[in-house]
Amino acid sequence: MGSDILSFFESGSNFLDVNDSKQFVEAAYAAYRKHPATDTFTLQFMAFITINYLNCCYHQHADKSYAESTFKFLQELPVDPAIGLEKLIGKFYQAVFSGDEQKVRSLKSIIQDCGYASIIDSIEID
Repeated sequence: MGSDILSFFESGSNFLDVNDSKQFVEAAYAAYRKHPATDTFTLQFMAFITINYLNCCYHQHADKSYAESTFKFLQELPVDPAIGLEKLIGKFYQAVFSGDEQKVRSLKSIIQDCGYASIIDSIEID
């Protein structure tokens, strides 16, 4: 995977249309699947891409179909403490997109209790 594409995700996917973002993340997922790596940097970066994209989907009011492949990809990443928070936040977004208010509140409480409230503060729940 080229470093140009990876650095793009650090700042760009929230500024793109969700359709364009989807194309980029799908390409990143395909590249990772072709050459999976389990080093901490790669795992964290791929997990970061997923959370950034889910945030993009939420704020651009995309329907759940835009996020499904990202939920699947995030679950495919290995169990590793280095990406535990990202997997938890992914589950939070999955509950948001599914309309599971009880799970959203539960996960939000856990994320806040761990000191990461600022990551999900922009997500509105009733």
